[in-house]
Amino acid sequence: MFVYKDIDKSSTVIQQNVVNYTQNFTTQSLGIKSINIISGSVNNNYWQSLNVLFYTSGSPNYLSESKIIFDNLAIKQAGATQFLSKYHGYPSSSIIQIPQQYIGEKIEEGSFTFTDKTHTDNDGNNPIIKDDGFGNLYSINAHHSQSINNASSSDNYIGNIFYKRGLAVITETGSWSGSVTYSELAKDTNFTIQLNSTNTITTHEYSVTLLPSEFNKSMNYTLRMPLSGSFSTVNELTESSAFFSNPYLARDFTGSDFQPYITSIDLYDSSDLDEPAIRANLSKPIRKSDKIATTFKIRLDL
Repeated sequence: MFVYKDIDKSSTVIQQNVVNYTQNFTTQSLGIKSINIISGSVNNNYWQSLNVLFYTSGSPNYLSESKIIFDNLAIKQAGATQFLSKYHGYPSSSIIQIPQQYIGEKIEEGSFTFTDKTHTDNDGNNPIIKDDGFGNLYSINAHHSQSINNASSSDNYIGNIFYKRGLAVITETGSWSGSVTYSELAKDTNFTIQLNSTNTITTHEYSVTLLPSEFNKSMNYTLRMPLSGSFSTVNELTESSAFFSNPYLARDFTGSDFQPYITSIDLYDSSDLDEPAIRANLSKPIRKSDKIATTFKIRLDL
């Protein structure tokens, strides 16, 4: 015995929310790669691919990520941009690749931190590289800078990050400290990465309202009246087709004070009533009221 009721489509709510999740990786994390490339070398194909995809005017991704505005923070920095000049001037680069399965739709701007665990300065500090939120990489603890300007300025930035592609490219070849150059970072080294992934969660909320006069009969077959016949076990009884077809409830469940308990709600495609498209299981049974309307909210996150 199944009971169906149409859902009021006007009560269905669809919302989208952007969520960020902090991810931590090491050199050993599955799929995390670091590649050192030099123009004209055996890794020339990597250099050429990056050049065509991101650093050549007219390419599909050229400056496409430099127009980032933090709409969620209501911050607009018209002068902020992504600097790309050092890729052409420095033919040696290091690529750090983070798989799409980790970043979702993109790396959240301003959340990327790379720490080289192999190299240190004289005080034992590891090189740390961050992004500025506009596609540029800079070191927050470098000993040498090209100028006294901001660490991520056009002369001090050390590389780029392409948020939607999960790629960080270190293009600077100069010195981080007296004994460590940027070319050595991410090259056969141990490192850690922290970033925030970005995903858009679409939530469908369905309102299911049960009126006092509706759904007042139980679908629990074990409430059926015992059948005549010979059944040696409970399993034989409940597996009998006659048992399921029995329309009568046992005496204890026919009184005026009896109300069924709701344990799950199934949503069906109107063209297919054989299998539910969505099943919502309640955390605990809810007694169905025959006095007031009861509304259930079903939320499905995609």
